[in-house]
Amino acid sequence: MSTDSQDSGSSSTAPSDRSTRRVPAAGLERHLFDRIRTWTDVFPWLRLVRVCRIAGGPVWISHTLIVSLIWLLGFAWLADSPVDMMGSYGGLSLLGLPLASATMPSDAWAVVPGINLGSWIGVSPDWKTVVWTISMWLPTMMALARVGAILTAGRDLPSYLSTFRAVGRRLLGAAVIVLLPAVVAACLCLVAWCATWVAVAIGGDSIAMTWATWLSQLIVLPATLIAGLLILGGKLAVPLGLTATMIEPDADPIDALSRGYEYTLRRLPQFTLLAIIAGTISAVVVLAWVGVSMAARGLAVSLEPANPPLLLCLALLPSVIAVMMLWAMVGGIYLLLRQSAGGQEVEDLAIDPGHWKSPAMPSVQQVNQTAG
Repeated sequence: MSTDSQDSGSSSTAPSDRSTRRVPAAGLERHLFDRIRTWTDVFPWLRLVRVCRIAGGPVWISHTLIVSLIWLLGFAWLADSPVDMMGSYGGLSLLGLPLASATMPSDAWAVVPGINLGSWIGVSPDWKTVVWTISMWLPTMMALARVGAILTAGRDLPSYLSTFRAVGRRLLGAAVIVLLPAVVAACLCLVAWCATWVAVAIGGDSIAMTWATWLSQLIVLPATLIAGLLILGGKLAVPLGLTATMIEPDADPIDALSRGYEYTLRRLPQFTLLAIIAGTISAVVVLAWVGVSMAARGLAVSLEPANPPLLLCLALLPSVIAVMMLWAMVGGIYLLLRQSAGGQEVEDLAIDPGHWKSPAMPSVQQVNQTAG
């Protein structure tokens, strides 16, 4: 009996001893190599190269070009700035305007008429041009971010119609994402202004730095800093929030915006590195299209009579590709940041591409049963 117990004891302890001796090495090997299957597992940013496919999509290029033309003509009419059909609006000046004004509602001062965005843009948009720009570009930005995320996940280009159906369902939430940082920052600025006004009313001129104005810093300083953080962080958080609302199953705008701020503020170095890589990849694509546009422009100029709308389209084309690459890369960067933050796989997207699929062919058995 004792022999049996000793044998059973030895048999029960032997496997544990073997597992104790072997588990560390095997476990170490699993941790190092189980998740490394392809080069994209070692260098996740390689997935961003897939986004370049959007620059060869005729449907998306045509859509973005048409939106750019309509937006430019409407902007020129609202800003009372004539459009130069010979193409002086091309290049960085045209590219900078939609990029700078697209996220303007994240700036508390964007609604103030007469604010000049810079001499390199050359216009001073008021509330009418801001509303026009947001109305024209927001749906396109959402669609391009969704396409970029789908391409980064290793899928094919999604259907144009299904993409904009998704945009239509989420457009109201996207407007909340764009406007909410400005509203909250404006409220904080109002609180700071009221505290300053009360301090001046009690202690006198604010320039004299009275005891009341110093005491008001308990309210004014935190409110101003938080407002500045919302405004500056919104420049990056709003695009990420738009991407989140386009690809996550729960399209809640508050949750999407909070994801954008979390990825921006807590993973800023990683975001910066990914933005540099995405910018480098995009620059190669844009430069290729610059060459194509210059060659086509040379042919168009040599032909008589001149075709000004053609010259304008050729001047716009590199900027159109740059805008497409920018927002598509935002979608890819969001997926990579999501993987780093929560461990969710890049390929994990609950998105139906919307392509038409032919019905499955019936089996021979089904055909025989039907014939019988």
